[in-house]
Amino acid sequence: MRTFMLLVLTIVAVTGIKHKAGQILLMEIIDDVKQILNQSSSTNLNQFVIDVFPPVGCSEKHICQAAMVMMNTELSHSMLHRRLFAYANYSGHLHCNVTASEEHRMHVFLEKIKDCCKTKEVK
Repeated sequence: MRTFMLLVLTIVAVTGIKHKAGQILLMEIIDDVKQILNQSSSTNLNQFVIDVFPPVGCSEKHICQAAMVMMNTELSHSMLHRRLFAYANYSGHLHCNVTASEEHRMHVFLEKIKDCCKTKEVK
């Protein structure tokens, strides 16, 4: 009986920690975006990137696609890029395809990442 209770408590603790890890990653992504927007040169922010976010709403799949898009930018080795991939892995969307054709400037793309993470953080 004692072993069973330990197993149950372990499962409950791990489930709670996993949920908290996702929230922490989202907060760190938001902070990274704010930092890049405040410190990056206009060259980085004026670069055109594929827009993967729909006009309304977003999902973990869109965050994964954002990470894939960033692989072809000057921010490909940034902590933001790493955290986007970490969140995609956490959410189970590590392998995703980018099929969008519309492009936006990097600063608009970063704002959309931030807005998406804010909506996911609330849930």
